[in-house]
Amino acid sequence: MFVACGSVTRKAHIAGVIVPIDGSATVAAATAGVLKRIYVREGDAVAAEEPLFELATERQGKEGELSELIAQQLATRQASLESERRLRQSQYRDKTQNIRERQQNLGAETDKLEQEIALARRREELARQTLSKYEVLQQSGYVSHAQLQQKQEDLLDVTGKLNALERSKVQLSANRIALKSELASTETELATDLAQIERSLASLRQESAENHSRHSTLITAPQAGTITAISYQSGQTVAPGQMLATLIPLHAGDRPAASPTLEAHLYATSRTAGFVDAGQKVAIRYDAYPYQKFGLQQGTVVDVSRTPFAPSELPANLASTIIGQSQQLVATASAAPTEALYRIKVRLNRQAIDAYGQPKQLKAGMTLSADVKQDRRAIWEWVAEPLLAVARTE
Repeated sequence: MFVACGSVTRKAHIAGVIVPIDGSATVAAATAGVLKRIYVREGDAVAAEEPLFELATERQGKEGELSELIAQQLATRQASLESERRLRQSQYRDKTQNIRERQQNLGAETDKLEQEIALARRREELARQTLSKYEVLQQSGYVSHAQLQQKQEDLLDVTGKLNALERSKVQLSANRIALKSELASTETELATDLAQIERSLASLRQESAENHSRHSTLITAPQAGTITAISYQSGQTVAPGQMLATLIPLHAGDRPAASPTLEAHLYATSRTAGFVDAGQKVAIRYDAYPYQKFGLQQGTVVDVSRTPFAPSELPANLASTIIGQSQQLVATASAAPTEALYRIKVRLNRQAIDAYGQPKQLKAGMTLSADVKQDRRAIWEWVAEPLLAVARTE
């Protein structure tokens, strides 16, 4: 009955590791220097662009720290430019006030000239009326021709004075236009000078920022996440590209202060990856929590890579761990360090494990081994498999 009705399940034993579902980012030093200050602690949740480390990149000379000396020179140049800007503004105010006073004087002169022109026109009108009367009297013989000629000369004299006043009015108008143009030109000159000074100040601010960056460099978080694996302490010297910490990004559904969502990555050889498909159930044994005491954990295969990964293509912090686990799980030496491995992504049913009555959150980097159920067949098929194989080959 056992042989006829019993069955056996074939399982693939695969090594793996826990990783964040969105991967991890390395926080590295851009330049060489001394780690001056650490703003975060391991396990802290940080926002994007939040300061993480301050790196001192000071250079010493005979007269002291070079960036500090350069900063003093830049401050002196900035003070000189600001003083020049204030001087130009003061000169503009004085010149503008002078022009406006001249405009007011011209306005007053124009008003007086308008009054004089009005009086001259009135006198001209009276002179014309008088001349007209004298012409009538001269025709009647009451006045002489000389008297008529005198009135004509008076009219010409009044008309000449009126023309002179109108020419003065035109000249005053031209002067007012010239003053207006001079005022606009003064404003343009001031704007040009101020723009040039502002460009010089902007260049100085850029030089100051570059000089400050030579003094110290601020390393910020590339995105929101959780800081782990801080590998240096304040006062230590770091080289360019040296990893200072690891940033585990938050999953899209996580809250800003929540732990990142984790998943398991299994790395299987070609002999065990052939029957692994998405949707298969996985029994997981965490090395940190012995399954004899804490039991097996469950997961589901969500993806199997189409092509294998060479050991050199694996993350540097996972390659040695995965290869070592694979060699321990297989009885033969076929799992050579040079054999390519297929990556299997497993969605974890739980992000924590119950230990001594309390949930323990899983951590990125924990190693594990998993059993993937691949094939289920009756015991009699398993016993007769050699005979069936021989029959199929004939």
